[in-house]
Amino acid sequence: MSSEAEVPPDALVLRFKPMDPERCLKRLNQDFRDTGDYSLSVFADVQNPGEAVDDLKQRLLAASELQGINPSSNKAYYVCTRAEKLLERKFTFRKDEDGDEVPEHYSVDFGSSAPTLEDVERFLEAFDDVPEKRTK
Repeated sequence: MSSEAEVPPDALVLRFKPMDPERCLKRLNQDFRDTGDYSLSVFADVQNPGEAVDDLKQRLLAASELQGINPSSNKAYYVCTRAEKLLERKFTFRKDEDGDEVPEHYSVDFGSSAPTLEDVERFLEAFDDVPEKRTK
């Protein structure tokens, strides 16, 4: 079970594949069968004082590995410049209540009704067009 979580609008959001709308929709439906929620996984946090954006990206990548995401099968990632872009599109962030996830891991909630391809495209539009490659 998960509950709504507050993510600051200026938080950097990192999203792994799939980034294709049809594959994301398939993932949402698969996750609903597994968990009962229509949501997609992201990693997000704000910069620490004095922390460069690239260092924040590396910190989020490290957090993803702690959450069990294999770097060899996720060589590219997308970055949303701010969580604000998702919030403006009426998405909310959620956290698992069981406490088994790293602090930087969130699920972006798509609501209680089956999402449409348009919903997925609205989500994906918040992300940069060009994937960035892992450097470490």
